[in-house]
Amino acid sequence: MNASDERTRSLWMDVLVADAPQLQKNITADTVVVGSGIAGLSVAYELALRGQKVVVIDRGRIAGGMTSRTTAHLTSQSDDGFETLIRVRGLEGAKSFYESHSAAIDRI
Repeated sequence: MNASDERTRSLWMDVLVADAPQLQKNITADTVVVGSGIAGLSVAYELALRGQKVVVIDRGRIAGGMTSRTTAHLTSQSDDGFETLIRVRGLEGAKSFYESHSAAIDRI
């Protein structure tokens, strides 16, 4: 299912970047990122900062998929709750989960 087929609309959907032009010719890149959601664009950005020539391709609108509805689930919370996470992975595992998600949020 494509997010654009959904009936509900998020606040983001009316302020997303306009459609990018279709690729009209063969080009050369160091890296091709498939998907222009928050994850794909974040990876492309990080690679470009490191000097990579990056091309981002997507079948639809920039950030128009699930990112337009979920913001890529940017949270340091666990879907199953920290009680479950501690039971399954231990306190140190839960701390690592929280710290890694918090760092990703800060980075993005």
